[in-house]
Amino acid sequence: MEQFYRIIQTGMGFIGIVASERGLRRVYLPARTRAAIERAVRGAAPGVQEDGELSPELADELRRYFAGEAVEFRVRCDWRGHSEFEEDVWHACRRIGYGKTTSYGALAEAVGRPGGARAIGVAMSRNPCPIVVPCHRVLKSDGTLGGYSGPGGASFKQRLLDMEAAAVTV
Repeated sequence: MEQFYRIIQTGMGFIGIVASERGLRRVYLPARTRAAIERAVRGAAPGVQEDGELSPELADELRRYFAGEAVEFRVRCDWRGHSEFEEDVWHACRRIGYGKTTSYGALAEAVGRPGGARAIGVAMSRNPCPIVVPCHRVLKSDGTLGGYSGPGGASFKQRLLDMEAAAVTV
């Protein structure tokens, strides 16, 4: 499978995206330098080719999102190699609106797995397209953050939620 990547500068740093002919394969969360994102992309996907014009609509949406604008990502994702359950969870997660949150348990019910909050947490930790699949909007049933496997951990998750809340109330 041929894959391409693009590095996008945003208000929070450099973001990397990787896509195939079928859609978005991966999003790399902000890093301070372009070189850091490039190392991460090339390390995870040997043979990936740079395309500075890859997915211009997504690049614009990511820039706007990290500038604090409410964005609904419309990009198609290519989740080949992941389980059907993970895909179901990520599709359901994409329906969580900007500035909104849900719980792991509620998401489990939404995908027909009541009592499966832990399985939802595992699927969220394997999310290859953070921000586009807004796993940061999924919280523990008591309203606390829970985990976040992206760089910066739970503090970055809180930063995203704070940014979205500020955008919604403006």
